[in-house]
Amino acid sequence: MKSSLFTLTLLFSAAICVAQTPSLSDWPKLLDKKDVKAARTLCEGFTGSKDIAQQVEAQKCLANVALCGNDVVLLEGDNTGGGSIREGYKHEAVDDALLHLDIGLKLAPQDLSIHQGRLHVLEMSGRYSEMVKALDESSTIYKGKDALDAWMAYAPELMDLRQTEAGLEFMKVLEKRYPDNPDVLGNIGAFLSMLKRDADAIPYLQKAADLAPKDPINAWDLGRTYDYAGQIDLADKWYQKGISLETDPDRRKESACLYGQFVEKKLNDRERGCSLEKKGCSASEQTACGPPPISDQKGK
Repeated sequence: MKSSLFTLTLLFSAAICVAQTPSLSDWPKLLDKKDVKAARTLCEGFTGSKDIAQQVEAQKCLANVALCGNDVVLLEGDNTGGGSIREGYKHEAVDDALLHLDIGLKLAPQDLSIHQGRLHVLEMSGRYSEMVKALDESSTIYKGKDALDAWMAYAPELMDLRQTEAGLEFMKVLEKRYPDNPDVLGNIGAFLSMLKRDADAIPYLQKAADLAPKDPINAWDLGRTYDYAGQIDLADKWYQKGISLETDPDRRKESACLYGQFVEKKLNDRERGCSLEKKGCSASEQTACGPPPISDQKGK
């Protein structure tokens, strides 16, 4: 696993778009060598520069300096009743990095990399409520056309971390800015479904499917949520639509497997279920293709 510091360094170094002195541009190399002292000295020398771009770069550098060498292991609970062990940062280092990022944002409010860096640091340190507040501020300040794509990138990360409550609140912030965006609505529905709030999830997923009628993911997620809610006829309808819209071979294969199991177990059609499972399931998953369960045999 690459260190999160390296990720943040890449993010910021990619944003150097103006002519800068060679010495200032050396800070990522210094941190790669773990020469924190030299990087700090170098970048502190540019915080009072008459060139605003150099001041901004110096603050990005110092945010990375604050984090370098201050990695910790986090034992973190999630919203599924489980937990995970992952990489994070020391509390004091996070506070120091955020201070420099906030200064950078005041100097360059339209620098997307600083907004992203702040969200990244808060996410990696497990400060999810602060992350939601930071998004609210950033989505108000930053005006670039790429804003929504930048903010949406954190949804799958929060899903992978199983931080579904935080993910829901994160997406609710975006709903205020983009109330009719199907991707935003679909993600809200997905988080609600993960929280077993099917009755709340269905209206969001339905609206997302209506706004993007050719999107296979929204259709499939709607079918899945109807399935969880026990509305089998509607689940069948939307599962089939999701599969019909899917063009990605791997996702289509996975969907065929899941739908085959649905047909077998919820529609009680083992023959059709077997046919579908053969298209997408591994041999061990093709439960409809073997002998029926003993309970079924006794009932005949």
